[in-house]
Parts: sequence; structure tokens; C-alpha cells
Amino acid sequence: MGDLQAPRVVVITGAASGIGFATAELFRDLGDTVFGLDIAPTVPDGVTYVETDVGDRAAVEAAVATVTAAHDHIDVLANIAGVVQFGRFHTITDAEWDRVQTIDLKGPFMLMQAALPWLKACRGNIVNVSSVAGHVPQPYAAAYSAAKGGLTMMTRSLALELGPDRVRVNAICPGSTDTPLVDEVAATFPDDLDPRVMDRLMMMLPGRNITPAEIGSAVVYLASKDARMMTGTVLAFDGGMS
Repeated sequence: MGDLQAPRVVVITGAASGIGFATAELFRDLGDTVFGLDIAPTVPDGVTYVETDVGDRAAVEAAVATVTAAHDHIDVLANIAGVVQFGRFHTITDAEWDRVQTIDLKGPFMLMQAALPWLKACRGNIVNVSSVAGHVPQPYAAAYSAAKGGLTMMTRSLALELGPDRVRVNAICPGSTDTPLVDEVAATFPDDLDPRVMDRLMMMLPGRNITPAEIGSAVVYLASKDARMMTGTVLAFDGGMS
């Protein structure tokens, strides 16, 4: 798998755990210069930590300024940070709705806006980690599905808009992945789940969940020169859920 250039400047949100952590390790091991944006400092060794609340515009713009003060371009932006809401629709509070939309949808929007001049300067690319819930209907996840569906369509729209600038924008829609986010979902299952509805949450490939590194490898591929003719792609990485 070839790189666009080495070392690249790679910015990853949610780099302190799960898919973001694994993805940061993979880019680091390729020799790239990796900045990990998160509210927690537990990013991989060799990754530069930038404390960032991705739901706050001032924090997002400050983080991008930190990166570009050291480097005059951003080659790859991977929007991976996310939160989840799970439960029956009538139980969703305004605060829960706003939290999910802010982190999962507005956060990538603000990061892409802030990083865009530097991405354009080097014809870089963006990889957004959406979800199977943003690709096909998922039960008990209305707020999360709305946010991830918005991120999926924003990816496609932006790919068209930025095509003339040679900036590629793609998305990955993971299924059940072994991350703290999945554990959080399991802890909030309603007591009266309908088993027929729950079948929609099952992957067709049985035996295990997806690993964070498997999703990270897909991010690395979409950011590589091997995918240089891919933009607007929404990659279903979900064990057949969709």
C-alpha cells in the first residue's frame, strides 16, 4: 500500500481510544507525522497529542492552528471521534440529542471547515468514520442514526464540491466493533427489546466483532495513493449488516 507522500501530516480525532487509537498507530508505523485530537491524553506513543473538544469551534480552530504552526499543510484528516445514544425514541432528551449531533455531525463539519485551506494546498484527503447506522436503518438509535446519516451524506456532498480541488472525501461505515463505544451501547439496551427488531443489529458474518485495527486499515487505504481515484465512497465495513 503506497503513500501519497512520506511523511504525511495526519490529523486524527478520537485518537485516545478505539478506532482512533488504532488508526493513529497505523499511520505512525508508516512513518507519518500524526496529531491525535481528543479530550483525553491517552494517544499512542509517537503521536502528538492536542487536547481538543471536537464539539467546540474555538477548540477545533486552535487545534488546527497548532498543527499548521508546525507544518504548512494537512495531508489527511480522519474524523473518528464519536459518541452514541441508544434507547427507545420517546426517551431521548434534548440534551442527549444535542450531544450526539454536536460530536458526531457538527464536530466533523467544523474540523473539515478549519482544515480545508491546508488540505486544498496539498491536495489532501478526508476520511470520515460514520457507522452502519448512517447507512441503513438501525433500531433504538434514532439520534445516532440521524447524526451518522448526516455525516454520510455530508461526505458525499463534499466529495462533489471538492472534486475540482483534487481533495478526496470518503467515509467508512463500521458495524459492531470492539470499542468502548460498543460497550456503552450494550449497557443501555432497553429491557423490553423486540428480538425481531434486534436481528437488524446482527452481522451476517458470525463469530466475532470487527477489530479497531481492521477499520483503521481501511482508513489508511482510503488515504493512500492506491485509492487516489476514490472519492464520495461510502465503504460498508459491517460484516454484512447492510
